[in-house]
Amino acid sequence: MEHRGTTDRIALIGPPGVGKTTTLCKFLAHEVFMNKTTPSVLKVENGIPNPDDALRIFCDVVGVPLHREPTTLPEVTPETPLYLDFPGISLSHEEDWTQTNETLDLLGVDTRVLVINAAYDREVIDKAARLASLLGATHVALTHCDELSNTSKLFSAVFRSGLTPLCVCHGQNVTGDFSTKVLGQLIAGAFPAHLYAGMNRRSA
Repeated sequence: MEHRGTTDRIALIGPPGVGKTTTLCKFLAHEVFMNKTTPSVLKVENGIPNPDDALRIFCDVVGVPLHREPTTLPEVTPETPLYLDFPGISLSHEEDWTQTNETLDLLGVDTRVLVINAAYDREVIDKAARLASLLGATHVALTHCDELSNTSKLFSAVFRSGLTPLCVCHGQNVTGDFSTKVLGQLIAGAFPAHLYAGMNRRSA
């Protein structure tokens, strides 16, 4: 598992229904309120309709510009990062993942985050991770972790995929329920609470 940093152009990518928009809103809130940066968002259709109603409303609330065309973007810097919102890519259409790779290259995006619904079956998660290699995914974000009784099945997505774990989302609160301490969250969810507490005491 490589540990890559993020760049100032970050794309969130994944199948439909994994929670990409909610995860994006969590990132934007983190940028605005915690990092004190001024992010902007580019809504990419990539040949697939990508409605923006919920995201547009959230961006208006937190004061983040939402763009539909790359020609209207402001300068992108570490203080003014750009987040890219892509439509869901079907797990049945491998060519769409390859096409998304070409779009990311054209837009100069190096940080490519695969968003995975942690409540999905392990086979589906592994397939998404495999297809994500076609578009050069660099990081993984795990959503719906609050719906799991045990997080053990997620270790393959983190350790064997080669993707750097970026965040865990464990709720629908767009300004919370979000942690960048991915491994700690997975370990805590994989072992009984009393055992995990004992592990923490021994490592202290």
